[in-house]
Amino acid sequence: MEFISDFFKSEKTLYLFAGIIGTASVVLGLLLMMFSVHKVFATTMIVIGLLEMAAMFSTYLKYPKKIEHKISTYQSNRSKFLQAESLATQKALKSFFWLKLIYGIVIVALVVTMSFLASKSILFGIFTALILHLGFAIAIDSFGEKYTDTYLEHLTTALK
Repeated sequence: MEFISDFFKSEKTLYLFAGIIGTASVVLGLLLMMFSVHKVFATTMIVIGLLEMAAMFSTYLKYPKKIEHKISTYQSNRSKFLQAESLATQKALKSFFWLKLIYGIVIVALVVTMSFLASKSILFGIFTALILHLGFAIAIDSFGEKYTDTYLEHLTTALK
């Protein structure tokens, strides 16, 4: 049971961290809006940051209910929980791979496109902000993948 609660704590922490990155993005965007000429970049940072904050903090706040439900399922039927959780975890690992691949392809496409744009272009500022956020998303997903892989190893061991 300890490895399950450890995984839930690490997963919850990743949601919190993503929300904090959203908050930092909003703050940076506001500072750039006040003290810089890069208004489009600043606006994009604010918008993306607000979206991240809304998604991640709401998930973070709802997370205790998810944990309670999973723990009660574990306590009521351990083997069924372990099997279902193993399948869900395997799907999550595949999702991490595909997400990071898509993020990487989008980053490359944005960089190539930016090479044809003037640095004062509206799209240049938007693309720069998107690249930064996609880079952070890859980093967060890498940590999530690591924790999920460890969790799957523990689930597999528990099933035997």
